[in-house]
Amino acid sequence: MLTDSLGAQMGLYPLAGERVAAFTVHRTLETTLPEDARAALREALSGLGWVVPGALERCPAPEEVYYDHVAQAVVDRWSRGRVVLVGDACQAVSLLAGQGASLGVGGAFVLAEELARGGSVQEASARYERRWRPVVEERRRAALTGASWFLPQSPARLRIRRAVLRLSALPGMERFVASSVSGKPSRVVKDLAEGGAPG
Repeated sequence: MLTDSLGAQMGLYPLAGERVAAFTVHRTLETTLPEDARAALREALSGLGWVVPGALERCPAPEEVYYDHVAQAVVDRWSRGRVVLVGDACQAVSLLAGQGASLGVGGAFVLAEELARGGSVQEASARYERRWRPVVEERRRAALTGASWFLPQSPARLRIRRAVLRLSALPGMERFVASSVSGKPSRVVKDLAEGGAPG
């Protein structure tokens, strides 16, 4: 179950043994983590209604609450000398995109291919970045778009999201909705999936 609300959300899902897990998302301009995560959640989510007030009452102690910022890693260069970054070190498109492991594994695979092609580490890392950065940038843009729909800021955007979610139940529409959230497959990803030659 997930609230359908502006600027803040709470989701609840069942675990084994009649336990329930909760996750929350809210917008904030704060750039540092709060000292008391439970108090921050209670303040940010207090107006949501439904079962949220009861869930907030049962919120565990602050030290048991995982609270973090959803952010992207934007790095100008992925290598310097013989040091090369992979995965979230240079390609974190955000928790909401849900593609961190895939990008990390795919990027490592492309780097390994480029190292195997020969030349210096510097040449291989430059080729790796030329091939893989467009994939990461596409996912980064899709994550920004997806975040704006995941946590709408205006009533109009919330109504559009509701309509799109209803449409996604129609045959064929689920692919359109999924690609608008996760981005379109790039040529490099298609080559990797088909085991083709490096592009």
